[in-house]
Formats: sequence, C-alpha cells, structure tokens
Amino acid sequence: MFSSKRLSLLDFNENNLCVTDRALTFDSHDSFEMATRITIVFPKSLSLSRLEDAWYALVQTWPILAARIRADPSAPSGLSYFIPQPATLAAIESESRKASDPKQKHILLVDLSSRSISIYHPIVGKAVADGLSRDKASVGSAPDREEQNKVTCANATKTFKELLKADQASVTAQATKWADATSVTISFNHSLGDAFSIQSIFAGWQATINGSIPEELQDVGKDPFIEYFEDAKRSRTKGTDGREVKPGYGEGWKKFGFISKMRLIANLLWDIKVKRPEKSIGQYYIYLPEEKVQELLAQAKSDIAHLQESTSSSSGDLEKQQSTRDLNVSTFNVLFAWLLQNIHAANAKPKQRSTVLAIVNLKARPPTGHIPSDYPAHQMWGGAFAAPLLPLTSHQYTTLPIGEIALHIKESLKDQVSAENMHARLVTLLDTTSWKKPSKKLIFCAKPTDFWCGCTDWRRAQFGQVDFAAASADAEVQEEKLGVGETASVKPVAFGAHMEIPMTPRNRWVLFGEAGKGVWFSGAMTRKEARHEKGFGRYPFVQ
Repeated sequence: MFSSKRLSLLDFNENNLCVTDRALTFDSHDSFEMATRITIVFPKSLSLSRLEDAWYALVQTWPILAARIRADPSAPSGLSYFIPQPATLAAIESESRKASDPKQKHILLVDLSSRSISIYHPIVGKAVADGLSRDKASVGSAPDREEQNKVTCANATKTFKELLKADQASVTAQATKWADATSVTISFNHSLGDAFSIQSIFAGWQATINGSIPEELQDVGKDPFIEYFEDAKRSRTKGTDGREVKPGYGEGWKKFGFISKMRLIANLLWDIKVKRPEKSIGQYYIYLPEEKVQELLAQAKSDIAHLQESTSSSSGDLEKQQSTRDLNVSTFNVLFAWLLQNIHAANAKPKQRSTVLAIVNLKARPPTGHIPSDYPAHQMWGGAFAAPLLPLTSHQYTTLPIGEIALHIKESLKDQVSAENMHARLVTLLDTTSWKKPSKKLIFCAKPTDFWCGCTDWRRAQFGQVDFAAASADAEVQEEKLGVGETASVKPVAFGAHMEIPMTPRNRWVLFGEAGKGVWFSGAMTRKEARHEKGFGRYPFVQ
C-alpha cells in the first residue's frame, strides 16, 4: 500500500492505546498475539462492489479502523494508535482499491461464484441449504486452514510482531462470493477490543450499506482503566461500604511458585507432545437447532424442580437456605452445561479435576470505584477476561443432570462478577500482562494437573441480526417488488471464527449465538474427541 518512505506516521493523529485495550479470551501473556477472524455467512449472493464502497464509507467516518499500531514508550501500555488524517485516509483508500497484493488491501474481495460453499465448508453449506437436522445437533470439521485463510483473511496480519511493522490496519475485512452464499469476515487484533467491538463495526457497515452515515466515534483515545493502572490514582477504588479495597488476584486465582510452574509445564508438554499432539487437534463446529435448545431448557427446568423436591424433606436450616436460593438459570447456563457434558465425555480420566473458564466482561460488570464517565462512548476497547467455575470432576460433568450443571455454572459465576472481584482481576491483569513491562509472575486458576477448558459467549453481540439486504445482488429487483428502500432481510445462517495464536488452541470454545434456526458453537479438539460415542459422536457428522 505505502512504503515506509511514502507513509509517515506524522500524517496520523496519535491516540494512546488504552492500557487494557485488549479482550483477554484467556488470561495469559499471549493476549496481544491473538489475531481473530469472525465470519458471518449470508445465504445469498451479495454485491462485492457495494460491500467495498460501504466499507470505505464506514472507514471515512471511523478512521480508527485504518489506524496503525506502533510501539510508543510514552504511552502507559507502550503502544499507540496512529489514526490517519483525512488526506492520508483518502490516499490509503485509493492505494487499497488499486493494489493487486492482498496484503495491501484494507478490504479484500474474492469471487468464487463458480463454487458452492458446501465444497469449502460442508456443515455451513448444509445451513445455507437449510438441510441441517431440526431435532438433534450436527457436528462438522472446520475448513482446511490454508484455504480458510485465503477466503477469509488473506489481507490480515497473523502476529502482533508483524502488525507493529506492517503498513496495515489492526482491523481488515474480506468478502467472498460463492455460488450460493456470501461470507463476510472481519479480522482484528485483540488490542482493538472484543466481540462487542466487532458487532459495532458490522452495525456501522450495515448502516453505510443502507446509505446512512453512522455517528462519529466519541471519546476516541479515552482510557477506561487508567485509574486502576497507576497506584497514585487509586483513591477512588472504594468498596460499596466505603472501605478501601485491597484486591488480591481474584476468586480462584493464585501465584504459582517454581515447583507448581514446573508441574504445570510438564503436564502441558505431556498433553501437547504425547497425549494429544498438536497435529491431532482440529477445529470443529456444532449446530444445535432451536427445537433442541428448547428441549434442553425444559429438561434443565425439570431437573431443578426435582432438586427442590429432593431437598424438601431436609432440615429446617437447609429448607431456609433452599427457599432463598435463586434457582433460575439462563439460556447461556444451559447451553454451556450441554457443551461441558459433551466435552468431558471424552476424558479418559473421569476422576480428574476439571477447571472450566467462562468469560466475563467489564463493560457489563464494572469494577469497584467505577463511574459511568470512565468508559468511552464507543465500543472500540476490550474488557473481557476469564473467570473459573468452582471445580468438578469430569465424571460429575458427565453424570450430573444438565439442570444441576447449569445451576453450578450460575452460582460459580456469582462471586466472579462482583464489583470487588472484577476490580481484583483488572488490577492483576494490569500488573501482570502489560505489553510494555509484563510481570514474571504466573497467576493461574487451576491445579497443575487439572483438565481445563473455556468458552466465550458471543450471544449478546447478536451477530445473527446483521442484515446486509441492501447489498444483495438483486436489491434493485427487490425494491421494485417491495417499494423503494425496501428489501427482504438477508441475515446470517452460519458463523465462522479462527485465531492465530502462539499457544495451542485446544480446549478453547466459542458460543457464537443464534443464526438461521439454531445456535452455533466452535472449538478445538481431537478427531477422537469429536467422534466420542458418549459425547459429540452421538450426533450426525456433516462431511
């Protein structure tokens, strides 16, 4: 796009990167190395040129989408965004449109309309054709990684080291047209933010496709957590009763000493090199139809009612405790419980303790000392991190009723999302995972010998509600039938996601949310685990 001589950082407006401007899918030092791709698949041919024009219209309004990230010793995090001024932004767009090298394009357009998406990704192809089971889950493999990169993120950087030097933005887009569908991908480094950040980009893109101009982003450069970063500015961090909070590492987290570190490393190496070699790990997709979701919710409700009945003859103290216990569980609790039942079914060591991580977000659960004006008005910042559930054994996860597991998830997260614990986790992360000066401490939430896995919930981002109808190749015909400005909805029927990370992707899961007529999950496991007769192997495998 530009050589270093042609593009000077002096042409950019500088805004300091927020000190925790990253979505920590898992609390680890590789957070900045997470390059994530989120794909939504529409069951219709969309106009690539309309998508391109609308993308650049959005970037003109939100120039941070074209910003470069560079090391900056003066910034608290050691990093800064360099946001292009109008003249530079126009030059970036011009060069991007003309470039032949994918790496020089801000949005890449690929026309594969001679191929069906089902050849590339069978389970998604079934969703596009409305051919997935209505009464049971379906399982399918992810596409070949090399081909996946070509059709989803050929213009994106793969590592943070590359991003710091490349003449490319931290967020890029790619649209690929198939014979029967269109896949649209946003690739981003986690320094940009979290799933809510990407949802806001899709919403803004939808607006420009519809011919509207989104509002300019407010508070760009505002750091939501600076008060927690500098000890000298902790005067506001008071608990709800006015006492000063002295945060530890957070519920379930502790610092590992030398022996614990060595045991953890030894167990990880055994798993990665011997038990489940990296070459045996693949990414899989699971589709759960709405009918099955409702069945699981009903079963969970029945399980909890039975639990209430079974304790009705207990002592008075237990009856009183039970009467004040909130036994309502959410859809997330139940879906996560179902996922955990299937994951743990493949564990050959039923007595092994399991530590499960959920993801909580400071955007919805602010820490102590927070005031509303702390947070920027825009969504281009991250506030997500891992929260461990109270440990159970693999046997318990596979034998307890789904309602009791859902209740366990809910009650485990209750203390995790308290303002005091969110404060403790935030301060710990600022202390230990700073890009500028990372700590040598290892803060971990499981025993060295535990089995562990985690899942992030993107349902609230509502990616399935993105409507790109105005970009339909036949939008004009639709308008003639329905009236000017009116077109039938074109919403996603499937999702995709993958990451470029320095660590193994095993045990990491995402609950995408609803698309089409069901809920989508994806995660990394071995083929043996994906076909286990007591777990995911009970369901049809789409290939």
